[in-house]
Amino acid sequence: MDRRGENLIRPLMLAIGLHIILLSTFFIAVSPEAKTITPPPVVVIQATELTFAPSAAAEARAKQKKAEEKKQAEEKKQAEEKKQAEEKKRAEEKKRAEEKKRAEEKKRAEEKKQAEEKKQAEEKKQALEEAFKRAEAEARALEDLEKQKEEAELALLNALATEKAAANVIDAMTTKITRAWRKPPGYKGGVEVLLRMSLASNGELVDVTVVGGSGNVSFNRSAVNAVKRAAPFDEVKQFDAATFEEKFRSITVKFRPER
Repeated sequence: MDRRGENLIRPLMLAIGLHIILLSTFFIAVSPEAKTITPPPVVVIQATELTFAPSAAAEARAKQKKAEEKKQAEEKKQAEEKKQAEEKKRAEEKKRAEEKKRAEEKKRAEEKKQAEEKKQAEEKKQALEEAFKRAEAEARALEDLEKQKEEAELALLNALATEKAAANVIDAMTTKITRAWRKPPGYKGGVEVLLRMSLASNGELVDVTVVGGSGNVSFNRSAVNAVKRAAPFDEVKQFDAATFEEKFRSITVKFRPER
């Protein structure tokens, strides 16, 4: 029992003891042996505050209780401090997590933006390169076209020049054959013969045959002899191999002395 319980019980026991004394006195006064009823003497009791010193066990219990209350208070305080620390820690961790998340989102956004900018730059660069390539291709095509045109014009001029030169050489060969011709006996004129000549690239005569006769055997023979006397035909040496093969390897001329 604690100290407050002891302080309440002791006055109560004292009051009960006083009542017992009063009752005993009253019963003695009215007993049969008494001849008269004598009122009991009035006992005046001055109430005084009784103070009882606590026992050692009570003090020990009080101290223990106080220590326990202090311990509980400290534990409660520590628990609250721990709880507050944990809440603060959780709040800080949550804040750091949110900051980290925002930083990561910002980083991803920046990386995405940079990737898009890089892609756009590469696409623009590729478009420029393709445009440049197309321009170069068009320029080369135009240049090739101009070159082909020039080559065609040059080829035409060369062909015309070759044709003209070949015609001049054939005329010169015919003139040379005419000068080498000897008029056969009984020739009356007014006839012509077609002669096919085979030449070497150095102008030497390989062969000559009549492909369109005049009907006059002696005239035909005289024309063949004239060709043989006029050879070699050095005029053909001025032409390249292709032109020679085309124009002079095998050539047919019309021979008519009176022309």
